[in-house]
Amino acid sequence: MLILLGSDGNNLQSPISKRFGHANYFILFNTEKKTFETFENIDKEHNHHNLQNFLDKGVAAFIVGNIGPHAFEIINTPESKVYLARKMSVQEAIEKYLKGELQQLTEPTAKRSIGHEH
Repeated sequence: MLILLGSDGNNLQSPISKRFGHANYFILFNTEKKTFETFENIDKEHNHHNLQNFLDKGVAAFIVGNIGPHAFEIINTPESKVYLARKMSVQEAIEKYLKGELQQLTEPTAKRSIGHEH
């Protein structure tokens, strides 16, 4: 299974980003192979078109520190779910997710998206 985490840094010891769509990096973790890829978040406009690419790769879980309504609407699908992880490293969030210890979100944690008119 593939998990995508918003991170402040580019490795597993980096903290989970406080705001998913504004994360410096996205870390794509493969739970079967125990490997990861790092992607710099180049979405400076915050339109979140890049998130569709991760859905197309088959990401089943998105782990966020916080998430606004626009990004949440894109990634919360029948095939992918959103989970909350605050004040922990990417590695800790992965371990907690695999143990079933992260809360699944049914709505965004932020009422409005930063950098959007709507």
